[in-house]
Amino acid sequence: MGLLRVASQESKTITLGEEGDFIVVRSDISKRDFNALAAQMPQGVADGNVSFSQASEFSGFLFGALVTGWSLSEGTPTVEEYEGLSAEGANAIDAALADHFSSLLPDSAEGK
Repeated sequence: MGLLRVASQESKTITLGEEGDFIVVRSDISKRDFNALAAQMPQGVADGNVSFSQASEFSGFLFGALVTGWSLSEGTPTVEEYEGLSAEGANAIDAALADHFSSLLPDSAEGK
């Protein structure tokens, strides 16, 4: 596939742990979606100076923007449901979403 293309509407499943838990995420994002996510990134990310509340808020935004399904229930999960998860479960999702988001960045090896 060429460099110039419309962003895919496909999704992919990310396994969380070994107990059958998973999230379904958008496998691609458009320039518009990327710009919306970038606008929500906390100040100081490049320097590593992000407060816990800033990181938590961005994690919720990232969840809402990328997650389209999960093993917890059928239908599209909400940010409110995500915020009601145990800390352990939410942290597993956060780590998976951070890796996935990195793969969507324009200069990532997977995104090329």
